[in-house]
Amino acid sequence: MAALLQLFGANPLGGLVLAVLVPLVIVAFGTYVGVLMALQSFFDASSWQEATQPGDAEE
Repeated sequence: MAALLQLFGANPLGGLVLAVLVPLVIVAFGTYVGVLMALQSFFDASSWQEATQPGDAEE
């Protein structure tokens, strides 16, 4: 893993790719988790599986 990072760091284009890709992955993961938490809160579910399953709505 460290050798791969050193390889990308030695190449200016690789460094640019890392500088863009790493924050993008972090933001995408954070957005995914945030949406799951919002669904869970909105539907007052005890788990995200319960919030995302269709049907089983309380009447």
